[in-house]
Amino acid sequence: MELNDVVRKIKKLLAIAEDPSASDQEIQLAAYRAEKLMFKYKLDRKDIIEKDNSSKNVEEYYFEKKYTAYLVWTLMSIAEYCQTQGFYNGKLNSKAYLGIIGFKDDITLCKEIALPILDYMEDTLIDLRSCYIGEVDFRVFKRNWCEGFAQGIKTQLDKGFIELKEEEKFEVSIIDLHPTVKTYIDNNYKTTTSHFKRNSNEGYELGIAMGSKYNFMNKKGIE
Repeated sequence: MELNDVVRKIKKLLAIAEDPSASDQEIQLAAYRAEKLMFKYKLDRKDIIEKDNSSKNVEEYYFEKKYTAYLVWTLMSIAEYCQTQGFYNGKLNSKAYLGIIGFKDDITLCKEIALPILDYMEDTLIDLRSCYIGEVDFRVFKRNWCEGFAQGIKTQLDKGFIELKEEEKFEVSIIDLHPTVKTYIDNNYKTTTSHFKRNSNEGYELGIAMGSKYNFMNKKGIE
């Protein structure tokens, strides 16, 4: 991992450790991880201030093309592990522009991981539609499949199934959003929660199976 990436990660941990809204457990964990990294790379707090060259401006990034808006659930799961926030602009039951909010370097990381997954999901939905013979409307099946796929991806991330150490730019540490990013989102976006009734367990279970088996190291997403 490059030194600038280490410094950036330490600064985020220190920000959480000093955030009055964080829980005692979050503060202790963040402080411990920051101290551990500073000891490993022989850095002190003065070094952190002097060597941090990353941008501190919160940015918004939009993917170039529209996707099925339900894919935002998968994007949000990935974004969480890149200390960013995934979002969509449009109607949830239609095509929409998907995006990421965060610091520039974190957005770049999230984008590189998420883009091939979003393309894979969109292509898979086209194939599923062409051969679908289920009892419920395909639009319902599609929504439940996307819900399941997002859960499958989250399961992989939660259990540490992604072995990205071969490419250090993909090294992921699970910490919360930086307070600056949180404030930006709170001030500029209204959080909404979807309350869909699951009408296709078949679609949901298939989505979980495919999301759980998605191969992050293969651009096609399959073995």
